[in-house]
Amino acid sequence: MKKYNLFKVLAITVFVAWLLTLFVPGSYVDYSGNVNADTISAVGIWSLLSNLSISISYFNQIVVFLIATACLYAILSKLDVYNNFIKKTAKLFENKKGLLVAITIIIFGVLACVVSDAMILLLFIPFVYKVMKELQIDKKVILSSTIIASIVGSMCGIYNNTLFNALKLELNTLLLVKVIVLVIALAILIFFVAPRKAKAVKQAKTDKKASKVTKKEEKKDAVKKVNTKTNDKKVNKVVYAILTILFGTIGINKFYAGKIKAGILSVLFCWTFIPTILSIAEFITVLTEKSDKEGKIPVNSERRTCVLFKTSLVIFILFVVGSIIPWESLFAKFTAFTDFNTWLGTLKIGNYAIFSNIIGAPVAQNASLGTTTGVINAYGSWAMSDVSIFVFIVTAIIAVASKIKFNDFVATETAGIKKVLPVAITAMLISIVLVIMVTTGINITITNWILSWSKGFNIATATIASLVGSVLTGDFYYFVSTLSPVFTTAISNTDYYGVIAFIMQSIYNLVMLIAPTSVGLVIGLYYLDIPYGKWFKYIWKVLLALLVVIIITSIIIFALV
Repeated sequence: MKKYNLFKVLAITVFVAWLLTLFVPGSYVDYSGNVNADTISAVGIWSLLSNLSISISYFNQIVVFLIATACLYAILSKLDVYNNFIKKTAKLFENKKGLLVAITIIIFGVLACVVSDAMILLLFIPFVYKVMKELQIDKKVILSSTIIASIVGSMCGIYNNTLFNALKLELNTLLLVKVIVLVIALAILIFFVAPRKAKAVKQAKTDKKASKVTKKEEKKDAVKKVNTKTNDKKVNKVVYAILTILFGTIGINKFYAGKIKAGILSVLFCWTFIPTILSIAEFITVLTEKSDKEGKIPVNSERRTCVLFKTSLVIFILFVVGSIIPWESLFAKFTAFTDFNTWLGTLKIGNYAIFSNIIGAPVAQNASLGTTTGVINAYGSWAMSDVSIFVFIVTAIIAVASKIKFNDFVATETAGIKKVLPVAITAMLISIVLVIMVTTGINITITNWILSWSKGFNIATATIASLVGSVLTGDFYYFVSTLSPVFTTAISNTDYYGVIAFIMQSIYNLVMLIAPTSVGLVIGLYYLDIPYGKWFKYIWKVLLALLVVIIITSIIIFALV
């Protein structure tokens, strides 16, 4: 029933957007930079449904990404090592829930500040959700610690190519200001969101019940472990250790232990150096294991499996986060990843392009022709679609390595997709408001009208225009690309463009904390089954405090210009 509350809010938002098209004329910005008023372009019911199809065709990346995420965690949930890791992580913070929330907020906030697309951080939220759910943490706190923290971090995003290009600003414009505001903003979020000790006392009874359940589960797990240990095949410790450190990269140790699939995977992905890293971690673990009288150790070791899982998890997180940090834009003259992409494209056996034909053609630029070819972006410039493909591949590898049967794999993935599909479709369809505004030009008309309230630059009108424009647009790229020309036309003094950029970026993300057109928020509210009204009552203090910080900062920047 709570989801119906959200659907009502979304339906009202779409209805209001449609209603505006009946009475508000659209506008457009010509090549000279002038805002020209147009006639009323009412969106009829037929056109409204047509815009729905446009939303599906243009904004389907989020659907694919959420499905990829659901598939990954559906498989992980089948693994004992993952579920045990969740329990152990939760146990570490059993009496430190406030600390866990604070750490999570800081991690998501800082990452969102440096990555090119904070929405991709949604990939890590199911893990955090499961840990916090294990600790009986309130759903609104979970949402605030993850998606909301990412949005707050995006308020001070360092890399924003669209905004900087639109206002012709340098990358490091107001960098120190953004860092200071980020620290203050995250501190405010932690202050309002992190559980207090009083709340922890109230939850003591439920925590005791939960601990009893976990103890029973631990006993069952212990029995399982004993049974598996007795049935384990054994290998010579010294031989296995030597093969692991010397030939682990190509999986010789796995073949020796009878793990054929794991050995084949090591051979296939030896070029990524991931098997090498895992082999080093396994070698260290093997050395610390006790052997029997014959100098043998079990092939399957719970401790070894746990170490390999944690190492793989760290590699996965670092790789995904690194893939969306725009290294070559943040650091001048750094072209290592582009050069690596070019080198991959030239790998050939005779005239046969190995990597390009088997994996895919890396994106490469032809300087003389000014053209770009290939489908795999250079590391550091990955988009949501690139990460989705990578996650699908990782999911398949985990399924094969874990010996999950094909029928079980299909059933597990189908169940995971069914859970996330309504969320994904809802998030995609809310973009119909964006389509209506952009195609009719109503957002330009309203923004231009608000900015006309004052002559030249004014913090109040710039803030209000950004507030309204953010709700109407709901996508930062289109928000900047359609409305920044309106700002530059109304405010000709380029000295104020840095302040304008700060206001547009911070206000847009501030609005995304409560706007029904906020894709990230809609995903969180729907998935966690939080009513929109309750969410607004919960977050309004954070919203007000952040608004005050933004306005004060804007005034200080304006005074220093």
